[in-house]
Amino acid sequence: MKRLTAFRVGAWAWIATGTGHLVLDALMELRTETPEIARATAAMREYRLAFGGIERGMDEISQGMSLAMGVALVFSGLLLLRMARLAPALVNRSLCALALGMSAVVLAVSVWLLPTPPIALFTVATVAFGVAWSRAPRPSS
Repeated sequence: MKRLTAFRVGAWAWIATGTGHLVLDALMELRTETPEIARATAAMREYRLAFGGIERGMDEISQGMSLAMGVALVFSGLLLLRMARLAPALVNRSLCALALGMSAVVLAVSVWLLPTPPIALFTVATVAFGVAWSRAPRPSS
């Protein structure tokens, strides 16, 4: 697999993960509320935290972080795709190493705390960016 192709595969894995995350967030809002969900949501609403003078319930903080994460994943992937398209010379060993490191860290967090879909997609991203890194020209000395 060519360097830019592998790099694009890794970027698309980020986009797919973020998009799936946002779709899942939307679907969870549409689900039928069971008594268990109602109790958990009520408990999260009741537990309030203040950060920087703004008070929020744990439900708001959780949802806000979740939505922000999904959007950040999509836009990170889009940024990487645009770099590969508009400035392929920038897809060098250094950028590939950064993308590989980002993906490996998120993969580790996913294995630790998340379900199978992000584990699978960040495995794809990590392998793809690793391939891109291995195919990128070494800097001349």
